[in-house]
Amino acid sequence: MPLIRKRRADPSSTRPANPSAPESSSGSDDERGPARQRRRTSNHASASPSDSDDDATHHPSSTDVMVKKMVRMALACEYARQPIRRTEIGVKVLGEQGARQFKVVFEAAQKVLREKFGMQMVELPARERVTLQDRRAAQKVERSSSSTNKSWILGSTLPAAYRSPEILPPTRAPWESTYTGLYSFIIAVILLNGGSLPEQKLERYLARTNADTYTPVDRTDRLLLRMCRDGYLVRTREMDGGEEVVEYMVGPRGKMEVGPAGVAGLVREVYGIENTTEEQREDFEGRLARSLGIKQPERPRREGEEEEEEANGEVEGTQGRQTQRRRTVAAEEEGEEEEEEEEEEEEEEEEEEEEEEEEEESD
Repeated sequence: MPLIRKRRADPSSTRPANPSAPESSSGSDDERGPARQRRRTSNHASASPSDSDDDATHHPSSTDVMVKKMVRMALACEYARQPIRRTEIGVKVLGEQGARQFKVVFEAAQKVLREKFGMQMVELPARERVTLQDRRAAQKVERSSSSTNKSWILGSTLPAAYRSPEILPPTRAPWESTYTGLYSFIIAVILLNGGSLPEQKLERYLARTNADTYTPVDRTDRLLLRMCRDGYLVRTREMDGGEEVVEYMVGPRGKMEVGPAGVAGLVREVYGIENTTEEQREDFEGRLARSLGIKQPERPRREGEEEEEEANGEVEGTQGRQTQRRRTVAAEEEGEEEEEEEEEEEEEEEEEEEEEEEEEESD
């Protein structure tokens, strides 16, 4: 069946017969025109806030994008135990366009990390230049590159009351707790030995714990390499008289995560000083502070100690004065004895001269 198309109506036929009709229709259109225009403007005004919100959510600013990138990069680096380097931030986060916005992006990322994750980026200390080769290499580095060589790690901002094992249990990752215990033990041994430890001496310490060859994590040599790679240890090699000397020191991450305070806490837990007397505890804290090179705060004086010190001072002063008097009297007596001896010697000389004169006269 063929399709039947409708014909369009003739414009002349649709015109009204009454000539006054177009004027009335045009008048009504003129009346409706402003009302329609007002409706359109009101609808456009009411739709503009939502449109702007959609644009803001779907099209964030470049600074917000860089802040999110920096936060993700910081979390990823900390998970892999890698430092957050200034050069990597410039390449992966800022790019060429945001090279001058580092300070703004860094502070905004710090705010997000503190408020949402309870962390903040902490600057790592510079690596110590111990060997002669390291010092020469450091002299060749330009001073202008010091700002670009900075690196950070994530540190907790939670108060000490919220860092207890009951609130923050150890991680469930396999062998992670064992690895933490091993590098804490090695860092404690190094710091208690003055900050550096020869390789042979470290092997003897590991042999006492039955970890000189194998550990629950990996082989001992591989474990030490991993600790050096993660920044907990620093292995130095230097020639001394034709012999190679290998030493281990505490790395930048080890100083920040463990440090002297962590070692002191570990030693207190091992020795268990809670059930000791106050004098024993003071003696222990003094020896621990001397071993770690920590300046021990002055102990507050107890009641009665000042009176005892004053009494001891008075006794010592009296004894000192008596001793001084004795020394003075002894010196005077020695002087008198010397004078008497001199007088006796003079008398003897005079007698000898008289005897010689008498002998000459008799001859």
